[in-house]
Amino acid sequence: MNHAIQGYPTRRNTRRVNPYAMTGFVIVLIYTVIYAYFRDSLPEKWSVDSAKIIEILNYGGAGDIDNSFAITAAMFGLIGLDNLDVFTCAVSAVFLMFATQGIKRAGDLFSRLLLIAPCIMLNMFAPSKETVVLIMTMFITVSAIYFKTSKWMTFGAFLFLYTVYGIFVRQYYLLIAGVFFIVYFLWRRPIKYHLIAGALVVAAVMAAPSSILQTLQSPRDTSNAYAEQIGSDNRTAFTNIASPATGPGFLINYGYAATVLMTPVLYFQTASDFFMQLMIATMLFILYKAKKRARHGPPRFELRFFSSLFIAHILVQLIFEPDLGSFTRHLTSVMLYLVAIKVSEGKPIQPSSR
Repeated sequence: MNHAIQGYPTRRNTRRVNPYAMTGFVIVLIYTVIYAYFRDSLPEKWSVDSAKIIEILNYGGAGDIDNSFAITAAMFGLIGLDNLDVFTCAVSAVFLMFATQGIKRAGDLFSRLLLIAPCIMLNMFAPSKETVVLIMTMFITVSAIYFKTSKWMTFGAFLFLYTVYGIFVRQYYLLIAGVFFIVYFLWRRPIKYHLIAGALVVAAVMAAPSSILQTLQSPRDTSNAYAEQIGSDNRTAFTNIASPATGPGFLINYGYAATVLMTPVLYFQTASDFFMQLMIATMLFILYKAKKRARHGPPRFELRFFSSLFIAHILVQLIFEPDLGSFTRHLTSVMLYLVAIKVSEGKPIQPSSR
């Protein structure tokens, strides 16, 4: 008797095909074609930082160890100027493959595209400091999620990379590492611990020397003053509304920057601003779901680790980011942490040895 004819499922028709399995390959193909043939027609503002690095590689100056652009140029110099385009494209292609892993639903695909699109535009069409960050995030996430290294090896990789990068390239990465441990500690703690931590942070800011507060928050004004001096027209740039050298002024500026950068549609109403608002809402929703799982489920190291790390990036960047473009560029360069959260949510809970 033919069971298939009488309505019984066969092995072949019970097998489900994931329609999103080829998403990564399609995105990488489109990206590679644009990079190879149409990169020169892209907006120049997407590669301003890269132009500084290429200029240093061509005309020298990479010996200045106090200049983050010069140090990045020195690292790229080891690869060779002739190989830099291939290297950048290859790094970005691998990053995109990991960023599209594990997509099984249309909603997941949509949220990934919201995160991937600005990352491609701002970080992947020219060698820059963000190229190094993409490599760092891949090393941390791939080792934890795909190679299933121990918890302590993941911590070790994160601390080593952020410390080295913070010392030699961007000092605020050291601050991100410090904030990470605060967020990580508070992850499953009751609300009273969060209130106490918030009060302690406010007290620390109020008691901090004015020179430290000025150093932390003045880059926003300095960056925008320089952009205005050279004739740059950045419609989303904003400056501090109080003196960053005082505790109250620092906190006022922080709150103001948080409203501008986290709710851009309140200040700017173009299509790109609405897109960015949707991207930020997606980021926050992913973090909210991870927090909700942590509150109602068993401990999961990956959710706690990558959520804490991404939140630390947000909290630190609100201190000094001068405009929406810089905020988006820096934040999307670590969007692989959000992908790690989404991928780990679908994996079984690891034994306690993890």
